[in-house]
Amino acid sequence: MKWVKTLFWMIIFFLAIHFSIQNRDEVTLRYSFLNAGGVELPHVPLFLIILCSIFLGLLIGGIGDLYGRLKLKKGLRQSQKIIEKLEREIQSLRGPIMDQPSFLKEE
Repeated sequence: MKWVKTLFWMIIFFLAIHFSIQNRDEVTLRYSFLNAGGVELPHVPLFLIILCSIFLGLLIGGIGDLYGRLKLKKGLRQSQKIIEKLEREIQSLRGPIMDQPSFLKEE
């Protein structure tokens, strides 16, 4: 399975290199609020702008996913605390340990 993953990343790398070679034309970035101030932006290769945009999108998506995972973990911890509290309450309401089957008895 590891070789499939390696092959996948090699293909992606090859496609990125091929894309970069095909899109070497330089472009000028223009922003309306920067051009009004007379700021001259440097010429940048097209592939660099596209690859940076993809990277920035992946970074923003990854941060959003990380936030969601942390929120889920926090909810899971809270739920586990509630379950433990309710299990202790059940144990206190059951009374003596004799009522439990032998495989549930705590030693």
